[in-house]
Amino acid sequence: MITRHHVCLACGGTLILYLPLVFANPSILPIIVAGVFIGVVLPDIQMTRPRHFTALSPVWFIIQIFRWIVLRFYILIYNNIFGLRPAAEDKRLTHSLPGLFFITWIIILIFFLITGVFPSNPGLNYIRVFLTCIIIGLLFHFLEDTCTKKGLCPLYPLNETYRIAGSIRPCNRDDLRIRKFHIMTGVGIVAIGLLFYTGICPEYLHWLMSIGTLVVCTVIMLYYSEVKLTSNMLG
Repeated sequence: MITRHHVCLACGGTLILYLPLVFANPSILPIIVAGVFIGVVLPDIQMTRPRHFTALSPVWFIIQIFRWIVLRFYILIYNNIFGLRPAAEDKRLTHSLPGLFFITWIIILIFFLITGVFPSNPGLNYIRVFLTCIIIGLLFHFLEDTCTKKGLCPLYPLNETYRIAGSIRPCNRDDLRIRKFHIMTGVGIVAIGLLFYTGICPEYLHWLMSIGTLVVCTVIMLYYSEVKLTSNMLG
């Protein structure tokens, strides 16, 4: 999907999930948005440098840091352990389950290192939320790209046989499904926000309501995108 669609859908979905936390502590919202934003843009390592300074310039800068520090180490693993030599600019490296798992473990390792160095720091909860939201952003990017016609090779570079894809062409303005997904996410945020605010939904059900709403929205998105898993072995 296009970057703006990635960011809006991921931030909206994460807000649905974290609404109980936001209601309890509104100051956490910028931390959530920042984490999701970083996570959802990281996989697009093929992004070219904008000619002029735009809103995408900071995005490009973040991706370059990621490529030079994390992605190089990831490629070395494939070179030395699996004997594979994937191209550093191939975005399939970060648009796959192995890439998703690798980055997730790096983030988890970073959190444990911070916890070890600053075990009693009061800001650890904010750091935990921030890093978790990066992972959530990565996951949303993966799910959203499975909805597109181009799709993903979920096991790349270990296996290129399987492909998961939907039927959406993001640049096709006549296809209104992405817009409907945005509306659906917005309606979900407003609906459960009203349920929380009015007290109709008791506090002990807040997290269950948020998780359930996010799951329903995600399933609807995947269903109407006609996401399917195919194999080259089947012709």
